[in-house]
Amino acid sequence: MAYFLKPLTYNSQVSGYLVRSWPSQWTTIDATSKKILGTFDDSDILVAGTNTPDLREAVRQVQKSVDERAIRARQ
Repeated sequence: MAYFLKPLTYNSQVSGYLVRSWPSQWTTIDATSKKILGTFDDSDILVAGTNTPDLREAVRQVQKSVDERAIRARQ
């Protein structure tokens, strides 16, 4: 098995993770709630011709989760 763990930051803090336990899908996880925010196939996340994931969509998911949690906390 192969594992991939990439901390994702937002506002200079680790707010989520991009993880993969091969051959499973890539998964974005919120660091605070431990909620799964989304999953990706290789064709969706890997930069063409490489084994490197494009982190932009995973970071967007984490940012959205953090922002929604902050909005709920203010209400």
